[in-house]
Amino acid sequence: MICFENVSFQYESERHPALREFTHSIAKGELVLLLGPSGCGKTTITRLLNGLVPHFYEGELKGIVRIGGRTTTETTIQSLADIVGSVFQDPRSQFFATDVTSEIAFSCENAGLPRNEIHRRVENASRKLGIESLLGRSIFALSSGEKQAVAVASVYAFAPSVIVMDEPSANLDPMATQKLREIIQALRTDGFTIVISEHRIHYLTDLVDRAIFIQNGKMIQEFQKDAFQAITNAEANKLGLRSFYLDALPVPNQPSFKTDIVALELEQVTAGYTAQQPVIQNLNLKVNQGEILGIVGHNGVGKTTLLETICGLQKERSGQIKFHGIHLTPKKRIQETYLVMQDSDYQLFTESVESELLLEHENDPEAIAKANGILQNMGLDELRERHPASLSGGQKQRLSIAVAYQKNASVICFDEPTSGLDFKNMLRVRNLFQEMAAEGKTLLVISHDYEFLLATCQRVLCLFDDYRSECFAVTEQTKEHLADVMQMR
Repeated sequence: MICFENVSFQYESERHPALREFTHSIAKGELVLLLGPSGCGKTTITRLLNGLVPHFYEGELKGIVRIGGRTTTETTIQSLADIVGSVFQDPRSQFFATDVTSEIAFSCENAGLPRNEIHRRVENASRKLGIESLLGRSIFALSSGEKQAVAVASVYAFAPSVIVMDEPSANLDPMATQKLREIIQALRTDGFTIVISEHRIHYLTDLVDRAIFIQNGKMIQEFQKDAFQAITNAEANKLGLRSFYLDALPVPNQPSFKTDIVALELEQVTAGYTAQQPVIQNLNLKVNQGEILGIVGHNGVGKTTLLETICGLQKERSGQIKFHGIHLTPKKRIQETYLVMQDSDYQLFTESVESELLLEHENDPEAIAKANGILQNMGLDELRERHPASLSGGQKQRLSIAVAYQKNASVICFDEPTSGLDFKNMLRVRNLFQEMAAEGKTLLVISHDYEFLLATCQRVLCLFDDYRSECFAVTEQTKEHLADVMQMR
């Protein structure tokens, strides 16, 4: 079905090849998982499959890629779309319509299929993937998991032979990830050939037929199903991969920099967009200086609204928010806090990675020294002259976190800081968070990343649909409770 013959590719703006002498075949109906650290070449392989390389991303391509008997360099990207469907990390990047039904129908309409056939395919795709209840709804009203399901349904309806997914679980909560697993299982049962590039592997361990480990653009090892499932968490981590089995994760001993000083206090806070029902109601919370607090709850429960309110980007409807015992207005809170958003593109403004870190402090020797150190620690040193827009998703995330480190804010909030990161870079973020805590900063971290929460946070705040909340310490004794409230199982 798919054949790579000695394929190498070097992007036009890069010094080194992204993929080197890659030779591999994938049979019809197989599910193959691409593994490896960030920047190893996984995404380039997915782009070679859907034709984005070389038809959109320019560079030097050597070797041959064949899909269903067609050579990709001699086939237009439009023709390749007949046999290869793509699901990206951020489904918003591939939406064309404003409602679910129209989005699922779009590719079929674009191909000029008869009206009755389009209706049949939309109904079949929505039923097969269990999203009939979403038909007719606005795309903008969907959760991240629902958007991902619609993206898969739109590909399913067009009925390609091959489906390529690039980090499909990165922005999903545990429940949505489980739903994604069920969808992938349904696609596999229907005989699709599926290629998935992914950092979070735990939900796929028993589904894959083979896994390919890639490093520095080269295939290092191929795992058959049994060998892949036999990999332990320690072996995966040694390869730079995320843990395969979350229920086997320990809570590591970690330093605590929490002091007795209450840095942030919420008293009976109610928050939410003014035209809607509040999503946070009568919340009480105390967070101490030097503490790293995780915030969990399913998509849409109000986690981001809470952080935006704490940071002064939204005004609380009622209650008080105090910093070091003093009630501050939203305008004052903006000066005391910094928020790293889930979508890094909204916060990167300058012409280079280095200038992003030195914005407004270009001639400050202390800021320059600090920036040099953080570039090294976050693995961004060789990228300092690159434009932020040219970075990968994981590199942008690390840059946004590095920018937060440069700020003088006493309370720093993060929204899904590890969603697209491999094991090594997750540890980099954890180490940086501990360094910030040691400096007396207070960190609030929204995350669906169970592995990261266990490794990083002293406590977690869990938000529920009925305005309830629960806050507890992260220990070996409470980790199963954390898994339960996150609906991991």
